[in-house]
Amino acid sequence: MSGYLEYNQRRWNEVSRKKANPYTIPISHEDYVKQKDGPIQVVLTVGKTVPEEWFERAPGKKLLGLACGGGQQGPIFASHGYDVTIMDYSQYQLEADRMVAEREGISIRTVLSDMTQTFPFEDESFDIIFCPVSNVYIEELDTMWKESYRVLRKGGLLMVGYMNPWIYMFDDDVVWDHPDQELRLMFSLPFNSREMEEAGRVTIHPEYGYEFSHTWEEQIRGQLKQGFAMLDFYESKNPENRLTAYANDYLANLCVKW
Repeated sequence: MSGYLEYNQRRWNEVSRKKANPYTIPISHEDYVKQKDGPIQVVLTVGKTVPEEWFERAPGKKLLGLACGGGQQGPIFASHGYDVTIMDYSQYQLEADRMVAEREGISIRTVLSDMTQTFPFEDESFDIIFCPVSNVYIEELDTMWKESYRVLRKGGLLMVGYMNPWIYMFDDDVVWDHPDQELRLMFSLPFNSREMEEAGRVTIHPEYGYEFSHTWEEQIRGQLKQGFAMLDFYESKNPENRLTAYANDYLANLCVKW
């Protein structure tokens, strides 16, 4: 694991330990029961649930939650009969999944691993890979797409959410912490905080870690060139982000392995 990844891993462990953001708070028992008794409702991005018909295309119910720890999505899948494995590089995020699984009497396998490396699974092990917005924290995507293709069965589905890169052009402090100030264009794309830190242009805050915007070629063409075919796509927005008055800040797509 490279230096920036270790930094991000420590960041996620600390945030998860403190339950310091919405993605680190495990599902409550009451919400788990509601989810179990209703249609499946999970999210790849903020602001919109994944269409239920996406899951109807899957050849089976063996699911890998990729960088999907936190005790939120995994338990919902398990409550709907999925054979769930959660892979994450934060031990505290994985502990949240194990806690909910024990509390609710369900089975969830957890694997501590880094998605920039070879996945610790055999070829064609899963029917679905479900990856909420997370590749913003890794610099290079080729291994992620290549390994996702390898561990999916023929006809298997890749469901992934990611950031719309345009949001990284603006001063993040002004966007979130100073709503009275005028928005300012500051950065060109692709945004790479590791390189910018080395150049003395930004200071990495330990609460947020390193982030990378990625180009459309890295995101969409990166999936296609591995052999995936795209079946569906949607956009969504975080209403708390004032940039979304101008455009959507999230994207998600469904791909199939032929």
